[in-house]
This record gives sequence, structure tokens and C-alpha cells, in this order.
Amino acid sequence: MIKTILHSKNIHPRRWLNGIFSYSRYIGYIKPKLVDCGELEYLARRRLLSKSWQPRLLSKPVGKRLFVLSPHPDDESIGAGGLLWAHRDVSEIHFVVMTKGEKGGALGENPQGQELFKAKMAEARKSEFSKTASMLNAKSCHHLDFDEGKISCDSKTVNKLRSIVDAIKPDIIFIPWFLDDRTDHRDTNILYQKACSDLETMVLGYEVWSMLEPNAVFDISEYLDGKISLIKNYETQLRTVDYVNYAKGLASVRAFQYQVNPCRNGAVEAYLALPNHEYCDLMRNLYHNNAPL
Repeated sequence: MIKTILHSKNIHPRRWLNGIFSYSRYIGYIKPKLVDCGELEYLARRRLLSKSWQPRLLSKPVGKRLFVLSPHPDDESIGAGGLLWAHRDVSEIHFVVMTKGEKGGALGENPQGQELFKAKMAEARKSEFSKTASMLNAKSCHHLDFDEGKISCDSKTVNKLRSIVDAIKPDIIFIPWFLDDRTDHRDTNILYQKACSDLETMVLGYEVWSMLEPNAVFDISEYLDGKISLIKNYETQLRTVDYVNYAKGLASVRAFQYQVNPCRNGAVEAYLALPNHEYCDLMRNLYHNNAPL
């Protein structure tokens, strides 16, 4: 009788209870995003969204001297590997790797002891990056060798980064976009803003851990195999995360969203393209005291 009455009023107890239990499984993922997005981050995201209705299709070459900031060895390949592969014989490519990347991944035979593991991992990742740089015919590579999670923005580091940039005089700066969801990625942006906010150049923010609202895309359909070959250099990382299929999947999704082929197939990389002063202004407004909101 009770069941009949409830159903007559479009109340289904079992469905209601299932909804409660199902939702609670996801609230740990949903709620922090709602809580952590402060007013300034919301305004930044809204500003980016307004620029992304009709993304520009980038064409090769995007610049003569490409300067790539990579928080960890592998970010450059996951985020911008297709575009970089396309430019390996037509533009100068310069790298700055911020950290040793000593915490993530797995070695073939993991040594005993945390400190020994970190030392071996840092050595392995630098070797893996060296292969990538060689395949891209990199003109220069600089390693700042910070421990993960400890990128400094002190005056010494600011001056060091600026001196590297001034020597190269890049046309385009590649950097993980400033809301990419990793501490080292955001700290790389804060350091860059402190060192280089007055440069007359363009910034291409690339995505690794968080999808951005792109205002520029690059068709990597013919360069996808090259990008995957770069990612495969990072064997230590592929033992714990399937970055190969992630990169393929993301490129396919971006090709569907931002049509470069009639059937919405192929592969695309998405970017946030802004004049340097505008990119740095967004970061200056968003971050306070060298820490993300």
C-alpha cells in the first residue's frame, strides 16, 4: 500500500536511496573543485572561455625560436610533443627542465631506500629527456634541478631563468597553462611571470593534467606517431601511467571538438595563445604570495 502511494506521487524510494549512495562516491571529487575555485580563478576561467569560441588553427612554423618550459621531464612531450615534432627541422627548439622528477614512476629494478631510489630516478629521467631532446634536434637544454615540489622563486632563480631567456630571444614560449593541476606546473608559471613578464613575445600554454579552454589548436594528425615516440622515451613513467593512450585519446577528443578534418577525426593539440604581457597579467591577478589560491 505504501509503495503504491509513493509511486503514485512519482516517489521511488529505491531509486532515491541509490542516488544518495551513488552520489556520495563522487562527492570527494566534485566538492573540492567547487570549494577551491575562488573568485579570481573563476574570473580567469571566464575570461579564457570568452576567447575560446572560435580557436585559431595554428600553422607551421609558429616561430623561429621555440622556448619550452617543462616542470618535469616528459611534460613537454605529453603537452606539446606533436607541435614540437613538426618543428624539429624548421625551428630552433630550446628547453628548460625545472625539476629532477625524482618522485614519480618506477625503475626496472627499484633500489632499496628512498634516497637511493630518488637519485636513480633523477638520473634515469635526465637520460630519458636527453633522448627526447636529441630526437627533436634541440638547440639547447637547461636543467634547473629542483626537487619536485620545491621550485624556488627567489631572486637568484628569477635572474637565472631570465638570463637563459635573454640569451635565446625566443619568438614563442611554451609552458603548461597556469591552471594545470599540478603544484610544479603552477610554480613554474609563477617563476616565469616573475622573470619574464616584460618580454615582447607570445605564450602558448599547453595542457597536461587539466584540459584548458583553447583559443588555438594545431593539427598533429601527421605528427602523432612522432609525438608518441617521444612519450615512449619515458619508460620510467609509462610503468605507472599509460601516457601513450592518454595522449592519443586527448588528441582524438580535441580533433572531434575542434574540427580540422571533415569527419572530425585525426589528432589535435589545444593551446592557450596569448601575448606574453596578457598571459602574465592573468597570472599576476590570480596568484598571491607565490602560492596558488
